[in-house]
Amino acid sequence: MLAAACAFAAMLAGGWWLSSRDRGSAITTSAVTAVRDIDPPSIVVASAGGPATGTTASSPSDSLRDTDVDGAVRVDAQGRPQPDRELRRLFDYFLSRIGEQSPEAIRVALIAHLQPRLAADALATVLAWFDAYVALERDSVVAGHEARDMTAAVARVRSLRRERLGAELAQAWYGEEERAYDDALTRRRLLADRSLDEATRARRLAELDALDPQRQTLQAQSLELDSAVRQSRDFELRQVDAATRYAEREALFGREAAQRLAALDARKTQWQERLRRYAAQRRRVLADTALSDSQRRQRMASLLQGFDANERRRVDVLTRNGLLPGP
Repeated sequence: MLAAACAFAAMLAGGWWLSSRDRGSAITTSAVTAVRDIDPPSIVVASAGGPATGTTASSPSDSLRDTDVDGAVRVDAQGRPQPDRELRRLFDYFLSRIGEQSPEAIRVALIAHLQPRLAADALATVLAWFDAYVALERDSVVAGHEARDMTAAVARVRSLRRERLGAELAQAWYGEEERAYDDALTRRRLLADRSLDEATRARRLAELDALDPQRQTLQAQSLELDSAVRQSRDFELRQVDAATRYAEREALFGREAAQRLAALDARKTQWQERLRRYAAQRRRVLADTALSDSQRRQRMASLLQGFDANERRRVDVLTRNGLLPGP
C-alpha cells in the first residue's frame, strides 16, 4: 500500500521536485499541492446549447503541438462557469508551457482558446480564477521550501488556497483531498492516544472506517505516507547513510517500499544536482556581458530544455523567488 504513496512522500520530504512521471504514481490525497487527476481527458465545454469540442493553435516549437486540450470549462444553464476539477486540468494544460513561453503568453493563449466558447462575463470569471491559481502554485512552492515541517506546510498551503481562491473554489478543487488527509490524521492520533482503552479506540476507528471503500484506501495510504515522510525528514536531519535507511524502511514498510523509497532518494539527489548545474549555468549567462539581450534570452531558454514541462514550472518558481542553489 505504501508503494502507491512513495512518490508523494518524496515530494513532501524532498521539496516539490517530482516530475510528471513520478507524480503519476502518487496518491490523490495531497494536502500540500495538487496531484493531477488521471481520468481520461475531457475537452467538452458544457453549455445550455450542448457540448462543444476545443483545440488550441500552436507554433512548430510548441511542446503541445498536435495535442488535444486537456480539461474543460463547464457552464450552467445561465452560462456561469463551474469551478470543478476539469477547469483545473485545463489550467494545468496551458501552464505546462512554462519555460517555453512567458506567463503572459500562456495567459493570452488561454484567452484565445476560451473566447469563442464563453461570454465576456464568464471569461472574466475564469481568467480571475486562473490568475489566482497561478499565484497559488507559485506561493505553494515557496511555502513548501520555507516550512519547518510537513504539518506547517499543510497548514500554510491550506490557508493559501483560501486566500488565493476563496472558500468556495478551494473547497471545490481541494475539499475531498483535505478531508481524506484529516481523516488519516485523526486515525493516527487515535492509534497513538494511550489514554483510550481498546474498546473505545476500536469503536472510534470503526466509525472512521464507515466510509466508502475508496476513502478507506486513501486514508490508509495517507497514514503510511505520513509515517514515511516523518521518517525521511529524520533521516535527512541525522544524515543517515543509504544502507541504514534501507534497513529501517524495510523493517517498517517492507522490501518493495524500501526499494521504491531508495530510488526516490536517488532521484531527489539527481534533481538537486540538476538544479545546481542549472543555477551555475544561469549565473554564467547572466554574467556574460558579450551577449545581447536576444542572445541571453535564447541561452536561458536553452538551459530549460533539459527539464520537462512540470519541472520547468518548479524551476521557474524557484528562480523568481531566489530559491535556486547558490554557488
